[in-house]
Amino acid sequence: MAGPLIVYKAGGVRIDLEREGTAGTLVLVPGLEGDPAELAGVIAGYTGPESVYCAAPMLVDDNGEAIETVERMAELMVAALDEVLGGPYHLGGYSFGGLIAWEMAQRLKASGRPAGHVFLIEAIFDERFWNRRLWLVAMRRRGLNQLARIRQLPPRQAVAEFGLRGQRLLRRLARRSAGGEATSVSSGETDAGQRAYRSMPRYRPSFYDGAVTVVAATDNRHFGCDTAECWQGLAREMYVRRVVGDHLTIVSAADAADAVADGIARDLNKGPGVRPEPGFERVLIVSTMRWFSAARLADAMIESGFTVWVCRPSGHPLEVVDGLAGSYPLHKSRPLRSIARAMAAAQPDLVVCDDERSLVLLRRLHSRRPHDELLARSLGEWTRMVSRSGVAEVATDAGVDAPATTVITDPSVLRSFPVVLKTDGSSGGRGVAVVEQASLTRAWRSISRPPAPHVAVKRALVNRELHSLTATVLRRRPTVNAQEFRAGKDAIATVACRDGEVLALVCLEVVLAEEVRGPSAVVRVIDHSGMAEAARRIVHRLGLSGFCGLDFVLGEDGVAWFIELNARVTPTCHLLFDAPRPLGQVIALFPLEHGASAYVDCVDVPVRAPLLAERGRQLLVRQQHPVFRRVRQWTSRARPELP
Repeated sequence: MAGPLIVYKAGGVRIDLEREGTAGTLVLVPGLEGDPAELAGVIAGYTGPESVYCAAPMLVDDNGEAIETVERMAELMVAALDEVLGGPYHLGGYSFGGLIAWEMAQRLKASGRPAGHVFLIEAIFDERFWNRRLWLVAMRRRGLNQLARIRQLPPRQAVAEFGLRGQRLLRRLARRSAGGEATSVSSGETDAGQRAYRSMPRYRPSFYDGAVTVVAATDNRHFGCDTAECWQGLAREMYVRRVVGDHLTIVSAADAADAVADGIARDLNKGPGVRPEPGFERVLIVSTMRWFSAARLADAMIESGFTVWVCRPSGHPLEVVDGLAGSYPLHKSRPLRSIARAMAAAQPDLVVCDDERSLVLLRRLHSRRPHDELLARSLGEWTRMVSRSGVAEVATDAGVDAPATTVITDPSVLRSFPVVLKTDGSSGGRGVAVVEQASLTRAWRSISRPPAPHVAVKRALVNRELHSLTATVLRRRPTVNAQEFRAGKDAIATVACRDGEVLALVCLEVVLAEEVRGPSAVVRVIDHSGMAEAARRIVHRLGLSGFCGLDFVLGEDGVAWFIELNARVTPTCHLLFDAPRPLGQVIALFPLEHGASAYVDCVDVPVRAPLLAERGRQLLVRQQHPVFRRVRQWTSRARPELP
């Protein structure tokens, strides 16, 4: 349609039809001034099938009485929308309009009518009702921002501005401590703006028994606090979306407005991919290694509607993921107790491990609590997965093509070369070597001994991983397996599963790895029925739940040889939550350092999670620092390889 169409203007409410759709209805409430044009960028960028209306209160009702409170505005707007729409609708509000949308949703719930999803776009209520910690943080940030701005003014103007800001600070302190009804610190320039500032201090949001998404800007200079924090605990289901910008540019800047529109459309129209279902809705992610993959997976799950808790060490990228239901500390000195406490508090449907160490801890906890149904379901037939040779045996029994794999204690028994030596419990390319007979002795000495002291110290200090240091001190030798060598291209099957049933699967060919036989850095989407069928058989045979990755080698004849199972989260698991990627698409995993400019345009940056994307860039900068590069080179154990 060419432009907005006024479809209702009575009873103190104006309603405009901004965009005609084919299914469902979305009603947006503009901010202080009640001007629909304020949301023009969001409406223009909206791609969902819903019809979009803008509704705003006028200054007076049909009787000429002033409309002064949020409650009265919401009452009149619900009545008007009943006349225009009749059926259910979703609600969204920007800034002050968010308070009206919140109260409208409360009234719909109270009347027993179906209430849709509620979106609060940079909405904020009066600071008197914030918790003390949030208010103090906001006052500090706001004061520092004002001082920085005042320093740039001419002396006379700076003194005047300093006095004005000081008066407002005193008024804020008085309002916070006095209690009861108070007037606003600020005032609007128009009648509508002045009314909004008068009504805000008198409105305190109550708990909403429904689903709410808070769309918050990354820049909080206007209020001094994260607007999403204000609403925490006020809704039964609370989700957070971040958009790059501030309180004003989030709807005025084209890119930010498009991001807001995209977020609303995604929440209202869940597309293909893994979605919550009974028995797979509430997930606890356990991580010990501070890997970015856990944060990426948690963000994707939350965006898809899962309820996610995490148990993590300090400094983990998970700390910047929005919308977590809870975050529990993982103490290095007592990790089993930490995991048990997190499980008791979260009561999840499933516990998901992010790394090999967390998988070992969960298995150890299950050994102590063998009748724990949650642990049993989360781990599957884990006793058959503790060794690489055991997994190979399971695959063979399931009719999957897999190279023969056996545990060896003496390398002299080997007769066929080349051969792949692998240690149990290793990951990321550690403990793997492809060797010829001439280099067997040297390879065996390298791979069968505990980590070197300088390597263990580096991992403890830089990676904050104590497992290697413990193995070095106690002289624990790893279990070594010998696997028949299969030449071909490396490939991955990434799987989401529940109780041995595959829910989603993507097959990927490895284009580039971080290092020889290390984690994948660049992958290509492929269709391989052999890999998919092998993954289904192994997942079913082991009764797996959660996420896993299966490594394959694709021979020249197209046969997929199953090489290895990672019964945990892998760096490509987040791909399962999007619409199926087109075949042949090349994906450079973020934030790994690829070392090739050819893949710059296909990096899968989490654009809908700007805080997570920024943390990834920081990790990449750290990886590229000359000191850290040198430390990695110094502590990397040389691996014997084929020519």
